[in-house]
Amino acid sequence: MRIRLPHRRMLVAAGLSVLVAVAAIGGRYALISRRRVPPPVTISVRVRGATLQVPQGTTFGGIIRLEGLRPKTGRLFDVDGNVIAGHSNPGTILLDGRPSSLNVQLAPGDRIRVVGGADRTEATITVRNHERSWAPGDPQFSLSVAHHDEVITEGAVSGEAAGIRFVPTGRVKTPRTVALTFDDGPSPTYTPQILRMLRRDHVPATFFVIGELAERYPDLVRAEIRSGMSVGNHSWDHPDSPPFVDLAPARVRSEISRTNAELARLGDRAHLFRPPGGSFDPSLVAVAQAEGVRVVLWDVDPRDWAPGATASKIARAVLGNVKPGAVVELHDGGGDRSATVAALPKIIRGIRRMGLRLGAIR
Repeated sequence: MRIRLPHRRMLVAAGLSVLVAVAAIGGRYALISRRRVPPPVTISVRVRGATLQVPQGTTFGGIIRLEGLRPKTGRLFDVDGNVIAGHSNPGTILLDGRPSSLNVQLAPGDRIRVVGGADRTEATITVRNHERSWAPGDPQFSLSVAHHDEVITEGAVSGEAAGIRFVPTGRVKTPRTVALTFDDGPSPTYTPQILRMLRRDHVPATFFVIGELAERYPDLVRAEIRSGMSVGNHSWDHPDSPPFVDLAPARVRSEISRTNAELARLGDRAHLFRPPGGSFDPSLVAVAQAEGVRVVLWDVDPRDWAPGATASKIARAVLGNVKPGAVVELHDGGGDRSATVAALPKIIRGIRRMGLRLGAIR
């Protein structure tokens, strides 16, 4: 019996039908697959001022980790401006302006801001010590002495002194003595003239010298010491701008210590300091004390340095204001001091006629 095979056209048609069916099934499956796997959803948030797209469901802690957000830490300074701790204030990261839990999911439009820790200066405390010995003030404006309470403001962490003041307690003793003081020297022109007058009239006085001038004219400082005068520190180079009180503590220490070292080399152990321009505050007094010197100012200023100053004006200004215990500020350097030189004999005679002595500050 002869078997008849299907016609080739029939086989081709059947094959095409199968392919169409498979393709239809595959397309339907692919469509179903696309419907079941939706594209990822993102939201917009602002991080440090920039807009970012992040997956929905991202947490506050997650964005911090993803972006490596880390606030700058703030430092803690002592009262002298030195760093005590480099990581004292850790700063913070805010979500919409507020601290938030790290597990909170971000919402569209959320703002993440990194806030660095602020630098801080340590708090201060006040310590009061009673001094029973008779002593001048510090700063000293006159020759009066008293029992004092020493009031110290110091750093609560470092213990460094931020300010020292002396509050008189009880009776004040004032000698019938006036102190003549001379600033801004030594001067090769005027200091020798003033020294001759003081030696001739047996007047002890006090010279507040500038360190760099003492280095330049050492023989004049030695002459002051040999003549029995007190020699004090008036800074190294008399900085005027900014005011001395506004200088950094390290600069103030340098101005004092360099001059002290120069005076020690010349044979004087300075324990008096007059800041340029009389510029001071409690912190400057504390720095000076740490350098072993007492701040000395004045209570009579005839302005012998001012333009138009004459010998008669200077003498009248001094004699019209001196009283027992007065400290008079004059100048032997820093400009033309011929009027001061001419006024000095009148000043000395006038003070003695009042029944007052003349003495140096010790």
